[in-house]
Amino acid sequence: MIENINKETWLLIIRSTDDGLHKHILEPGQNNLGRNLDNDIILHDKAASGYHAEINYDEANGTVTIRDNESTNGLFVNGKLIYQTQTLHHEDQIRVGLCLITIVHSESKTRYNRNTQNIRTRVTSELIVESLDHYGVLLYDIGQRLVNMPDLNTALAEITELIKRMIGAEECQVITADQFDKLNEKEIPISFAQKIIENKTATIFSNTLRESRDSDDQKTVPVSTMVPMLLVPVMIDENVVALIFARKSVEFSTLFYNSDLHLVLAVSNQVAMSILRNRVESELIHRSYHDSLTGLPNRDLFLNRLSQSITRSKKEKDFDFAVLFFDIDNFKIVNDSLGHSTGDKLLVAIAERLNHNVRDIDTVIARFGGDEFAILLDDVKESLFAVATANRLREILSRPYNINEKQIFSGVSIGVATSTIGYDHPEDILQDADIAMYQAKELRKARVEIYNKSMRDRALERMHMVTALKQGALQKEFRLHYQPVISLQTGRVAGFEALLRWYTPNRGILNPADFIDMIDTAGLIYSTDHWALQNACRQATEWQNKFPSNPPLFIAANLSARNIKHPNLVDNINQVLQETKLEPDRLWLEITEKVSAPDDEGAIEVLKKLRSTGVRISIDDFDTGYSALNYLARFPVDVLKIDKSFVQMIGQEDDSQKIIEMIKALANHLGLTVIAEGVETAEQIPFLQSINCEYAQGFFYARPLDAQAATTLLANRHSW
Repeated sequence: MIENINKETWLLIIRSTDDGLHKHILEPGQNNLGRNLDNDIILHDKAASGYHAEINYDEANGTVTIRDNESTNGLFVNGKLIYQTQTLHHEDQIRVGLCLITIVHSESKTRYNRNTQNIRTRVTSELIVESLDHYGVLLYDIGQRLVNMPDLNTALAEITELIKRMIGAEECQVITADQFDKLNEKEIPISFAQKIIENKTATIFSNTLRESRDSDDQKTVPVSTMVPMLLVPVMIDENVVALIFARKSVEFSTLFYNSDLHLVLAVSNQVAMSILRNRVESELIHRSYHDSLTGLPNRDLFLNRLSQSITRSKKEKDFDFAVLFFDIDNFKIVNDSLGHSTGDKLLVAIAERLNHNVRDIDTVIARFGGDEFAILLDDVKESLFAVATANRLREILSRPYNINEKQIFSGVSIGVATSTIGYDHPEDILQDADIAMYQAKELRKARVEIYNKSMRDRALERMHMVTALKQGALQKEFRLHYQPVISLQTGRVAGFEALLRWYTPNRGILNPADFIDMIDTAGLIYSTDHWALQNACRQATEWQNKFPSNPPLFIAANLSARNIKHPNLVDNINQVLQETKLEPDRLWLEITEKVSAPDDEGAIEVLKKLRSTGVRISIDDFDTGYSALNYLARFPVDVLKIDKSFVQMIGQEDDSQKIIEMIKALANHLGLTVIAEGVETAEQIPFLQSINCEYAQGFFYARPLDAQAATTLLANRHSW
């Protein structure tokens, strides 16, 4: 036992993630160290040579030296590769492969005296860096083990198990901040923990109280026993987000060493990374299924819940549900007259009213984009209840809103569809609720209509009429506008995104959000995309010929979801490039994440063919939809466009900035170009430049311009 060694004894503490912690008392004279079984000190590590090194203990002088035996992978002492015999000192760190060896001199009274004083060390970034330097190789191994961990709890369980093995602890836990109020339940003295959290100190406690059960009366009584305990705070941005707790047995030989403290400090960085990653992933998942403006569930989440309700209704005969669908009457007028910022505030105010005026349970409120909202009412006993709820909400939403010191009146038309008709697919009942809403608008705005089958017939007839009109409008009323994309390095225009506009005779200029679904439904989306692509490429070539001294511009054109698998897509794009004489690498095709789910093999194949021609593939609105990391691993992607919801929170939300930094780091690793969209203020630009984001676009630079205005911009050689 260690308590029986004399004060001139040297002890080796050997740690590895595979074998855990082992102790070896140095014998006087030569001690061979290596992988072969006839060594005095055997290392179970493939990176260790058969006879890696020798350690000599001169008992007469009380000195210990180490010498490398021309090993394959070298010998490291305190992080430095050594070539000559070196004298070792108390708590020096030796590394052989993935094994870390701490040498401890038994004369150190703080390690072996039963009256040992507690060891406290304030946690600073410098201290963590120092610990990382010592234990970096172990942390790399830990990091490799954590790569495929499915969730935070599994990762923390793996980490705690590794800590137990590497410091020889009887017990180890990672206690996250949400569990701090339950420290007493974990047999951790609350006074100790509070001081550590307040003072941010990593501490070794040599003597703590532990409950012991009396054998006669089975009562629990506190007894002062030798229970070595270690508590290390886990820090993120100077905040304690967790505690690493370790405890050994009551045996004298199992006291913690200072090297144990530094090892756990180093591992605390991995714990912090795991917690931070979990936070970011949770935020990304939340953003994937929630509207960034209002915080409400989005279409994907709504359809998921609606699908569950359909399944339940088929199993339970008495279970019925209803869908309410509505948009804001005359919302475009609000945007046009008062600005999109006011329009956004109106949408947020509507969402707040909905949240305060519907049942907390069995209800899902969603924003689909633009001014469209949907509500799922579960367990509706009769359709009259759904209609009554819709009328109540219609009245509540029609009350004036105070926004920017102005009263805004905005009514809603609501369509209702109930499960009593019988549905197999969530899209079908949603479509019928949508049809009922348009029926309400046609009859009189600010009213409620419940779906019946005759409405579908009228909707189909109307769709056919609209289709015929749109076919004629394509060539006469459609135009392209061009929003410049700016190089953050030069401040000059690097390219343009081509955006479709509809110059209507009666409603003015419409954005795609106002009509693209109608075009899609009418079956004109491919011809529209082709027309836009053809004109965008022709315009890009015209600019290049007109301004030959300018660096070559790229033109970004949107590719609709429905068209990505069109059988003639690749051939038609190649034909457009040949006709317009535009170099393929100057064409950037933009798709959204929803277009390209990671399991869509057909889309992957099409994009690979396009990319092989030289065309670049750009992912729009990155991290607002399918955010799984395997998505980028499988898709042929060249460019990532960071969604404006992140960019607009620069300087306001640290999490948004961290997400942007993560996206840029990921893009760097994969060799991708990054464009930040939605840049609206000068204050957002320095941060984007600081992370070496390549391009930016947004209203700060310019709104989408018609061809003539864009040409003037290029002619003036404007820079920002």
